[in-house]
Amino acid sequence: MADQGQSIFSQYTFGTAIGIGLLSLAPHAFLSPQPSLQFASILVSIIAGVYFGFAVSGGTTAQQLTELFVAMMFGLAAFLGVLWSAWFLPLSYLTHAVWDLAHHNRFRLKLVAIPQWYVPWCATIDIIVGLGLIAVWRHSGVL
Repeated sequence: MADQGQSIFSQYTFGTAIGIGLLSLAPHAFLSPQPSLQFASILVSIIAGVYFGFAVSGGTTAQQLTELFVAMMFGLAAFLGVLWSAWFLPLSYLTHAVWDLAHHNRFRLKLVAIPQWYVPWCATIDIIVGLGLIAVWRHSGVL
């Protein structure tokens, strides 16, 4: 049984990340192109907003503004993925994995503090979905 305050996600970081990544990717095998693009766009926008939530709950004003700006850039990329080129979407997921790694504090950046388990958890999901979208959309002709 998990200790109070610990989640299954923090205890089984990679297992739960792989599961969520695959579950997030699964609908794209059944959706037609436009709803698939829209679903990927909404999901990457939500993912990008999580760090803004961390910043609002415990970061400095500069960290809040940084995370808001970055979340807005991911939102813009998601929007462009639906309207202009689908490539923006898988590349957004893969770029978000890099943003995850930037929060690991080994880079000595002044980014908002997040639980250390969250970095590999989110990056794993981002990589699964980003690479999975490339595979699914190449197969279906979207890319």
